[in-house]
Amino acid sequence: MTRERTDRPIAQRGDRTRRRTGLRRLLAVVVSGLLAVGSSLIVTGPAQAAVPTSFTINGSGFGHGVGMPQYGAYELSRRGNPSWDILQRYYSGAKVAWKTTPLNVLVQVFGPDPYSSPSYGDTVDWTKVTVTGGDWRVRSSAGKTLASGQGTTTLRVGVMADGRAKIAVGDTKYYGHLLRIHWSGTRYYKPTGKPAVVTVTGAHGAYRHGRLNLTARAGVPNLTNELRLNTEYLYGIAEMPSSWGLAGGRSALAAQAITARSYALSKMTVNDRCLCHVVDDVRDQQFTGWKKENEGTGGKYGKAWMAGVDPTVSTETKARVLTYGGTPVAAHYYSSSGGRTANSEDVWSSRISYERSVSDPYSKAAPGNSYRSWSRKLTQAQARILFGLDDVKTIKVTATWSSGQARTLTATSSTGRSATVTGKADVVRSTVGKRTTARSMPAAWITSITAVA
Repeated sequence: MTRERTDRPIAQRGDRTRRRTGLRRLLAVVVSGLLAVGSSLIVTGPAQAAVPTSFTINGSGFGHGVGMPQYGAYELSRRGNPSWDILQRYYSGAKVAWKTTPLNVLVQVFGPDPYSSPSYGDTVDWTKVTVTGGDWRVRSSAGKTLASGQGTTTLRVGVMADGRAKIAVGDTKYYGHLLRIHWSGTRYYKPTGKPAVVTVTGAHGAYRHGRLNLTARAGVPNLTNELRLNTEYLYGIAEMPSSWGLAGGRSALAAQAITARSYALSKMTVNDRCLCHVVDDVRDQQFTGWKKENEGTGGKYGKAWMAGVDPTVSTETKARVLTYGGTPVAAHYYSSSGGRTANSEDVWSSRISYERSVSDPYSKAAPGNSYRSWSRKLTQAQARILFGLDDVKTIKVTATWSSGQARTLTATSSTGRSATVTGKADVVRSTVGKRTTARSMPAAWITSITAVA
């Protein structure tokens, strides 16, 4: 936008007086002319079209749109559809089958980020491990017991400059390239003893099952929870509301469990950066362990979740898996669609054969879905920045992907200039969303954009 110059030369005092006198005479002539013309005066300068102060973006859905919408699965479950039917509906050409699986999975619960993801991972050189409600022991990689105790105990775990890990029990320290922490009530220590629960300062879960393996990675204590894949790990997956299992949604919970297991199976190569298969957050899957399993008063909701997991398990090494061409798939899922799911390449870049756009009237029909409709505010100032125009008078969705997600938004200024924002669905979602007053947008399914005067 061009601004009027303010650096005009300053007139001398005498010049200013003479000019003022001349202006008075000129004004007198102009006023008399105006009085003579009266109401026939016509202004012929250019008219400035009014621009809105803001825009309301209305939309539907929550998430990227690829694969299974969880609210859609919930509604299908309420209508009596089994878990395998739900999954095969949303993953084109995929099949649910009984498959042989590994016994264990390694889940990083504390440590450096193994994926080079900005703002993720731990960076401190020590943390605390607290054992509550039972017995515990520390063991070397060779199986030698280094320390043991009873009752609530806090262990300090850290790293040495030479690359070894360390555990401090009171004033006594133990060192090794691999140290293990066991607690009672698990298959590793006193299986019939009083069940203990472990927490790690800086981690978001609690751990009832398995054991903790401590190593040093990138100068940070690296802790993995070693668990049975088909049960102990799945019991702690926190990706879907457990309460759905008490309201007709048990098949949806089973579908979620199968999807989570299939994802983990696609990651069965140990990542050397974390000595793990998966991490415990959205970089892979949200795992909170005992918090999920014991959710609700008396574990009411946790039991509902486990009741969804258990029918998908035959043995410790055989369970239901989502496959494509006979191979377990890393299937994507999200909260809710805006009426139709998306092709993977319309949201990101790669075409995934089993993640095709399909009709989904079920997400909007599901009870409790607060994202069946939503709105976001875009101010005039942010609209100008978003589109690079001097002002923005209108914004329209001028192209969509096959899912109905926005592909191109076109803005027009008061002078008729236009500009567009265009891209993959998730790019449009993030680009537009960060300019709204909420700094984010739930999804790219935009139903209308309304100007606010």
